[in-house]
Parts: sequence; structure tokens; C-alpha cells
Amino acid sequence: MIKLSHDTGVLTGEINLPSSKSICNRMLVLRQLYEPSMKLDNISTANDSTLLKDILERNDPEIDVQDAGTALRFLVAYCAVTPGEWHIQGTDRLHDRPISQLVDILRIFGADISYTKEVGRAPLKIIGKQLSASIDLIDITEVKSSQFVSAILLIAPKIYGNFNLKVDTKMNSYSYVLLTIACLRRMGFSVFVKGQYISVLKQQKFDGEYFFIEPDWSSFYYWMSMIHLAREVDLFFPGVRLDNMQKERKKLFDVGNSGVNFEETYGGMHIIKTKQGTIECKNTYNFSQFPDSAMTFAMLLPALGCKNIIFKGLESLKYKECDRELALAEHLARIGVHFSKNKNEWTLDTTYYNLEAETIFKTYDDHRMAMCVAPLALLKPIYVENEGVVKKSYPHFWEDLKAVGFQINYI
Repeated sequence: MIKLSHDTGVLTGEINLPSSKSICNRMLVLRQLYEPSMKLDNISTANDSTLLKDILERNDPEIDVQDAGTALRFLVAYCAVTPGEWHIQGTDRLHDRPISQLVDILRIFGADISYTKEVGRAPLKIIGKQLSASIDLIDITEVKSSQFVSAILLIAPKIYGNFNLKVDTKMNSYSYVLLTIACLRRMGFSVFVKGQYISVLKQQKFDGEYFFIEPDWSSFYYWMSMIHLAREVDLFFPGVRLDNMQKERKKLFDVGNSGVNFEETYGGMHIIKTKQGTIECKNTYNFSQFPDSAMTFAMLLPALGCKNIIFKGLESLKYKECDRELALAEHLARIGVHFSKNKNEWTLDTTYYNLEAETIFKTYDDHRMAMCVAPLALLKPIYVENEGVVKKSYPHFWEDLKAVGFQINYI
């Protein structure tokens, strides 16, 4: 456990954000499948990416993905098209997360996958082989996980025969399907998207041996939360630009603050704040495409004095590293905010918002539940349990906070 505080409320310095775990994981699989000699620069040091990189390099048939959900899904597809007998397992929590829809899709292409314990869940046994499409239209509109769709797209050039995938473009996190398509195109594959239909050509026109993985926007939003709460700010973020691949950048202005000035310069984002400006809150925030940022905004908005807040698109939170819907409700309860659900909307009742000094926040073995509360330490000292969970996506998070004046006392 740590005690986190900040004496001055002034943030100055240069912050090198972790590289995008989402891009990194996709490019690691694509490199292994199609261009093993390709140089990937700025590979993520997040535990998920380090684990996936190690698994791909070791080529060991016994695979333990630990708690890395993305690695599990991508590796199931990867192993299905890679000759050999593979056994994939992870933590009990990861085994609880359904995998059957992905397995069912792969079986359409002839994949040899079997459940070794409980039907519909990992662990899995996979006999890798040549897959083929026996029909030219694969309707997967019932699939609600963008990572399942992404996993299929990553191996699409390896599947014999031409086919179209018909997908639900309104699914949660569809933006990550678009990110997968962008990564495939970077590898030299032509990907055609027409409405709900996606097709990937087999012919590859690879145009380079080098790819730089950009900074992670989900991590950037922890800093945006700090910027809104800080008294003064002068921070530079190398590599953060509004033309980055990640669509999550679109949420940058979901909270207005007239005192914050943004400038893209010298290959990054320079942010200055000399006073607390007028805060502009929206009545409704939709996180269907970017659910990983929902917890950050949920902890920030009440602290800024926003009222009558409605969230949408949180359906997938229950199936993350922890039950984030429940964990977020408990976080908010600790600051006097009532979090309730009615059909497909979640309401934040901030009437009794009150952050008390030295409030203790659990982390539920979930990196994002730890980092989303950290900005509150600019207002009052707080305690964060099990701070080491940040290694999953942002291993140097606490060191970066120290560099801009946060005090961290280990209890």
C-alpha cells in the first residue's frame, strides 16, 4: 500500500508515456506471422506485451498467458494457423471469461480446438494447421467482442480462400477492430471495409522493415485527469499527437477547461495551465468504444463539480481484469458518489460528493482501478492498495508521478 499526495499542485516536466499496448500486441503477432525480421521500435514494457513477446519468441507448446486476456485471444487464433500442438492456459479469473465465440468462428475455418476442462472456457488444446474458408461470407454479427474479430483479422491472410466477414459495427470497442485494420495495412495487406463487410487480400506489399509504436492514449488520460485537477501545469508528452492511430484521442476534449492550452510541437503535445478555467461537462458520456477510460472519467468528473452525469457503453466492464462495474461503484461510494444502472445507462449522483483525506482505495488486482484514483491525490492525500498492479500496462506510473512532485510513502 502507498500513501499518495502532492504538496503544491504544480506539475512540470516531460512524461514519456508507455507505448500503446493495443498496437504493440497486434504488431507482435503480425510480425511473427508475416515479417519476422521487421524491427518494432518502442515495444511496450507492460506485462501483457512483454509476456506475449516472450511467448512468441520461445515457441513453447505449453503456453501460460497468466492474466493477459488480449494475449489469450490473439494466441488462440495464432496457434490455430501455426503447425504444432499447443496448450494454452491462464489464471482462474481469465478462464472465467468466455472464449467460445472465438473458438466457434475458428472452427468454421476448420480449426482443431478442444476445451480441456470446461466447455466454453480456457484452458484449450489446439492443433495448428492450414485453415480454409469453404464459404465466401462469414456472418459474425452475433460476436460482441472486438478482440475476437481482431484475432480473426490478424490471421485472415493465412486462411486459404477469399471470404468476407460480416461484423456488428455497433459492438462495444469496434474502434479496436479499426485499429487492427490499420495495423494490417501497415504490414502491407489491403483491407476493404464496406459497411458491415470486411475482407483482407492475401497478397502483401510490405513497404518497410521498421515500425515505431506510438504512446498509449489510455495512459495519457490519467495525466489529463491530473491536468484538470492541478493548480498549474507545464508538461510535455513526446509522441502524443492528434493524428496518432488510436481513435481514443477523440475523447481529449470530452471535458472542457478554458484554462488548459494544448500545442502540438517538437513531435509531441505541450500542455500549459496557469489557472483553473471554466469547466464544461457534458450530460452524457458514451464509452462504448473506449471502456478502459470510463473509470478515469468517473473519478474525475465529480471532483470537477460536474452534476447529473450519465454514462453509456459500460456493458463490457464486468468482464475485464476484475468486475470493473462493481469496483467502480465501490470507488465512487468512497467519495460519496452513488453509481446506479437503469437499462443501458449508468448514473453518477454527485449530490454528496466528498473526498476525505486519507481515503483508502482498493485496486482489485486491476491496474486501471489503481491508476484512475491517483489524480485525486492532487486534492487530498489518499491511500492506494496493491500499487504494483500497474505493471500490467504502465510499469513506471508511480516513478512518473514522483518526477512531477507527487510524494509516495510505502506503507
